[in-house]
Amino acid sequence: MMSATAINLSAPSDDPLESLAALPLFRDLSAKILSAIRENIDVRCYEAGQTVYTLGQFDGSEFFVVISGGMKVSIIEPETGAMLIEEIGEGAIFAMELAFGSAASDAFQQVSVMAEDDLEVMAIEAEPFFLLASQRPSLMRNIAAHFAGELAARRFRNMAAEAAPEQRVLTVLLQYVERDAISGHWRVPLMPKHRALAEEAGVEEAASAAAVAMLIQEGIARRDYPGLIIDDMSRLNEFAN
Repeated sequence: MMSATAINLSAPSDDPLESLAALPLFRDLSAKILSAIRENIDVRCYEAGQTVYTLGQFDGSEFFVVISGGMKVSIIEPETGAMLIEEIGEGAIFAMELAFGSAASDAFQQVSVMAEDDLEVMAIEAEPFFLLASQRPSLMRNIAAHFAGELAARRFRNMAAEAAPEQRVLTVLLQYVERDAISGHWRVPLMPKHRALAEEAGVEEAASAAAVAMLIQEGIARRDYPGLIIDDMSRLNEFAN
């Protein structure tokens, strides 16, 4: 199994079994099931800014539960080269769908993961977890509830996007965002005209202008002719998705 190299900031103070039982995914499971899950857990610590997985390294053989701190996940869109940034906070679960043989597993080769803060995670081996779930209805019930919640949240976000033209514009704008190789800033090197953005998003030109103006007013972006500098990628992703 591929695993990232971690450093020990300090010995974990809590029993991983207790941390597991506190999460909705593992709630109301028997001690026997929790113990079986624990056998395939590796608790790891990373310093803020340390790489957990480099691009192309993550193979889906494990998934993560964040115990404390946060990690930043960068996903490259293969067709456009645009990068989506997602922050994974305490109690969140990352990449569990790969434990169930997701058809989209190739997309995870476009993922890199970094510790945003001092980070402690439980890395759970995917294959034995999948086998255990197939034999324990109570665990499979919790997994189904977890995925149903994620699906419902995504559906409502999509519905909101249909009702909010500015959000659709920002989703299109994300495709133009690149990481500056020299400064490290997120930026839109050449800002599309409002009309072009509107056409791609399928909205009126006024909505396109309003969306860009909102980014600047909120301090998310600033003009840097002929483009934009994105000062807060997390908030841009939040507004767009």
